[in-house]
Amino acid sequence: MPDEEATAQVWELRVDGRVHRVETSGSWSRRLRWYVDHELVVERKSTDEKVRLTVKDRPDLGAVGVRFSRLGKPRRATLFEAATGEGLDAATRAVTGAGGLDLEPEPGSPAAVHEDRVRARPRSYALVAALGGVASVVLPLLLTALLARVAFSLPWPDWNLPLPNLPDLPAVPLPDLPDLPDLPDIPWPDWSLPGWMLWIVDNVHFVWPVVLACVLAHREIRRRTAQDVLRAARARERADAAGDPE
Repeated sequence: MPDEEATAQVWELRVDGRVHRVETSGSWSRRLRWYVDHELVVERKSTDEKVRLTVKDRPDLGAVGVRFSRLGKPRRATLFEAATGEGLDAATRAVTGAGGLDLEPEPGSPAAVHEDRVRARPRSYALVAALGGVASVVLPLLLTALLARVAFSLPWPDWNLPLPNLPDLPAVPLPDLPDLPDLPDIPWPDWSLPGWMLWIVDNVHFVWPVVLACVLAHREIRRRTAQDVLRAARARERADAAGDPE
């Protein structure tokens, strides 16, 4: 049985004087722990791709959203600070993913490698996401064709089941409907969609997973860039506070 701690992922970041640390371990059924100033505040197990961590009696801590890939690889841990005024609370923002500050993954960890890959090769990341969308379309088709071929090649028994004799239903006399007046002919314009658009309409159920994968990939690239800027701003604030004579 594999050691759960061997697959552990750690994120950590100091925010407003508090050190937030999130640890995950396990591959399929994952255990998640959230520490604040080295104190364990919540622990839970989950198999979901998106996990929300909150502390009922500590709303001042906000909430943490942890994301995993479809294959269970850790991607990021995002801190959603407690709302200081009107607006959505931290738990709701953790569900919607609005705002938040990504914790820093441990150097060399799977999440850190993923972040570096998105930063260094955004086009390659988008291409891989598009190929994943293509695979999500092609693989089910190949699997269906394989199952159909196996099913038709099996020697199924010839079942001759007797059909019951059902009584004839009585005829119901329907009233005659009056003739409806002829509608005037409307001279609709003679136009047609271009060929490429007709192809997309006919194959939309194949196209949309690829388009969705590309959109999500580009959104993640923009989000990653914004998070880097936000982290740098927080780091400057901490450096300025540390250099303050107070």
